[in-house]
Amino acid sequence: MQQKIQQAQDNYGLLLELQKKLAESLKDWQEATKLAKELETFYQQPEWIELHDNSEKYTFDTKGNYSVLSEDAIWNTLWEQKELAGEVANIAINILRNK
Repeated sequence: MQQKIQQAQDNYGLLLELQKKLAESLKDWQEATKLAKELETFYQQPEWIELHDNSEKYTFDTKGNYSVLSEDAIWNTLWEQKELAGEVANIAINILRNK
């Protein structure tokens, strides 16, 4: 019985730590959502195609990432953001349904 109680106490402590991290991650989600909307707006501008077609004229620091003027960089990132949001939503639904 002692071991069961200790395991429950340890789980409780771990859950408290994780809940702090999860609460902090909400800020990250909010910031990521804002950035994704800004990138989507940039990507959907009619002039983006012109920028893409003339990308060799522009010099900017990609910081080792794909260029925002490459054909799939923004689209893939927005898709990944939606996939992650779907996973988080599924986890949240299961928690709310006590699964």
